[in-house]
Amino acid sequence: MDFELSPQQAEFRDLIREFARRSIAPVAREWELSGRYPAEIVEEMKKMGLFGILVPEEHGGSAVDAVSYAIVFEEISKAWMGIAGILGSHSLATWMLARYGTTEQRRRWLPALATGQRRSGIALTEPGAGSDLQGIATVARRDGAGYVVNGTKTWITNARHADPLPVLVKTDPEAEPRHRGMSILMIEAGTPGFSVGRDLGKLGYKGTESAEVFLADCHVPAENLLGGEEGRGLQQALSALEFGRVNIAGRAVGVAQASLERALAYARQRHAFGRPI
Repeated sequence: MDFELSPQQAEFRDLIREFARRSIAPVAREWELSGRYPAEIVEEMKKMGLFGILVPEEHGGSAVDAVSYAIVFEEISKAWMGIAGILGSHSLATWMLARYGTTEQRRRWLPALATGQRRSGIALTEPGAGSDLQGIATVARRDGAGYVVNGTKTWITNARHADPLPVLVKTDPEAEPRHRGMSILMIEAGTPGFSVGRDLGKLGYKGTESAEVFLADCHVPAENLLGGEEGRGLQQALSALEFGRVNIAGRAVGVAQASLERALAYARQRHAFGRPI
């Protein structure tokens, strides 16, 4: 098995590495500590096409391979992992939409998501349900040509910028097993009854916001049901999270590499007891 990067992957790595060195690293510490949102970096990522890395080419994306996908998160995380969060949830939403969305849903949303004109995230977690997603309490009840959604989501990355936001709901709260009653609705910004609450405080990881989302008699058209079929939501969400482990691993490698490089640099200049350590 060949573990070396292909020439194309190596060139792509160098491109992302230079972007991180030039545009992220110089401001990372100051902006992380102040909680400043990195709007300028986001704009540069749009120009680079990074919001479309998992969008099929037919919809304006680049549809990179899994290794190149990991490279993006590794190199950016070396400079500032918070920036990786902005891309992470967005990219998984586009992956889910490209894989499970209807033809019309893909045509409707993916081109703008690929350019970053629209951005996204994934609204799964609730105050009483994190790892146990089957325990969510957000309910979408059928009402004529759509759904009326009520519930609360929390710790939602990109919530303030997401349009649309995939939201995991229960379309049949009485279903057994429970996953058969779960679906994903694509809720667009500005939909009556949809609101984003406060940004939640964190010790770190401040490049991207983590916010509350409130759904109060939120009316969502039936055509916004991901894939057009109820009862597939948990499968759709978990498959996206499974692929998302690639970017999580890339972030971990990037942070570890940066930590090692800084530790070595310090060790080379540190003296103790009259000699270099």
